[in-house]
Amino acid sequence: MDLYPKLRSALAEPLKRRALHSPLVIKLVRQILSAQKRAFPWEASHLLALKAIDQAADAFLGRGPVVWHNVFFPTELLYGLGVVPFAPEAAAAAAVGLGLVDEAFRAADGRWFGTDGCSFHRLALGCEVAGYFPRPQAVVCTSHLCDIAPQSLALTAARHDIPFHLLDVPQRAGPEETRYVARQLKEMFFSLAEGLRKEPDTERLAEALRRSNEAREGLLRVSRLRREPPAVIRGDEAHGFLYIMLTSFGSPWAAVVYDKWYEELKRRREQGRWAVPREKIRLLWLHLRPYYANDIFKILEHEGGAVVVFEEMNHVYWDELDPRHPFLSLARKVLSHHGLGPLEGRLGAVKGMVEDFGVQGVVHFAHWGCRQSTAGAALIQQALREQGIAFLNLDGDCVDRQKYAPGAVRTRLEGFLELLG
Repeated sequence: MDLYPKLRSALAEPLKRRALHSPLVIKLVRQILSAQKRAFPWEASHLLALKAIDQAADAFLGRGPVVWHNVFFPTELLYGLGVVPFAPEAAAAAAVGLGLVDEAFRAADGRWFGTDGCSFHRLALGCEVAGYFPRPQAVVCTSHLCDIAPQSLALTAARHDIPFHLLDVPQRAGPEETRYVARQLKEMFFSLAEGLRKEPDTERLAEALRRSNEAREGLLRVSRLRREPPAVIRGDEAHGFLYIMLTSFGSPWAAVVYDKWYEELKRRREQGRWAVPREKIRLLWLHLRPYYANDIFKILEHEGGAVVVFEEMNHVYWDELDPRHPFLSLARKVLSHHGLGPLEGRLGAVKGMVEDFGVQGVVHFAHWGCRQSTAGAALIQQALREQGIAFLNLDGDCVDRQKYAPGAVRTRLEGFLELLG
């Protein structure tokens, strides 16, 4: 009697993997998603979902050379090359919703991938080994902010015997360091073009920088509007737009989504449609959020009247790019990140966000294995508390639900809200 369930179990995963590479299946998924507009809280989030599906389809159907990149790589370079960018860390977050975590972790563990590093990369490696990710033709990565990304992506490149390009980012941002990074970006641009048989069109690269500037301005407009109390969007909704920041600057559609989002935010403010009925507390969120079902935002925003009014990952940390000098501009962008170098840089950026958005409390989600973000949490907490800003360091994991303890999380959040009054 157990034969048929076992057969279905044996066939389910291979069929699912093949479905990701089927034009008909992807077309059907897009049609279904397109028809579900009312299921999305924002028209802009629906538009973003459609664009993300299109981007995934380009990668899975091989509509161009697929280049894997980490989320801190300047994607303008890839859009300027005319290749198909694919961010395994962002795809790992999507894999959580698709229910692939357990299988992917088993695949990663079966290859002796360590469990003490970032689970985003462990999940991505497992998805790649299990056949759920598109095959890359080249891999690019930066050395800064994430210690495990170069190792993880280099391993993927070695598995497929394809080129791996590492952008070595110094810990300071002087003129010589900027020229050093710019030279690497220029060499990478032409090397990728040659290896992938793409025309190294510098005008196309300049256009990608112009589109990036448009997206940057769109996000700044959104951020300025979100500063005004009371909030018109909840933090759990706003987090969905982080996909653009991490994967899509330089794309033809990033600015379009931001413009749509701004229009909706403005309209809701004019209509007096607030994020929560009575806004009591304004919060800033540091790092990322969990991507599995959880009660964190329900406790904060639905029960506690606290609103996450801004996210550190949506912070625009770089100046406008100069399309006439693309490699120098992108080098300055990479070196401008507030998480690079001494902790004072990140602390200054956080204090600026606290002041700009008028927040009374800060929540830092301490994702397992992310040394870049969690290492300085205690010092940031101390500095903010000296200014009268409440701080909660919430331990957890963004993709591994096994590390989520609902009771303990509720206790800590309710205590934090009580502290805020």
